[in-house]
Amino acid sequence: MPPKLGQIVESILYTSDTTKLAEWYKDVMGLKPFIELPAVVGFNLPNNTLLLLFDRARVTEDRVVPGGMIPKHGSPIGLGQHIAFACSGPEELKEWTDHFREKNVTILAETTWEKGGKSVYVKDWEGHVIEVMTTGVWEVY
Repeated sequence: MPPKLGQIVESILYTSDTTKLAEWYKDVMGLKPFIELPAVVGFNLPNNTLLLLFDRARVTEDRVVPGGMIPKHGSPIGLGQHIAFACSGPEELKEWTDHFREKNVTILAETTWEKGGKSVYVKDWEGHVIEVMTTGVWEVY
């Protein structure tokens, strides 16, 4: 039997322009970076999770660091990646929907799930599908 897993700590989106994509997350999502470098911008989220934006051109080869090696990852082209952010409930989801409209962010879809949860979907500057969701979307969330 394998050891117990914890939560997912890092969610990574690959981009051709970390600065431009980071500006979208700062402006539209209200996130504040804890690191901003040409190769990576990182945002600290609740519950000790991180959203990392990696320059896809800088992670295509193994990189030796003082403590070992970071293996290559990512892709030289877009992947159609998707991430979902939690919100506290329908009222807060409506606030997000209104906020996206105020920021002129196109809403791709608004969904009410059979378990009672609700989601709103948008695309970030790079074209990743971003969801803000309440509980009641999945059996386990």
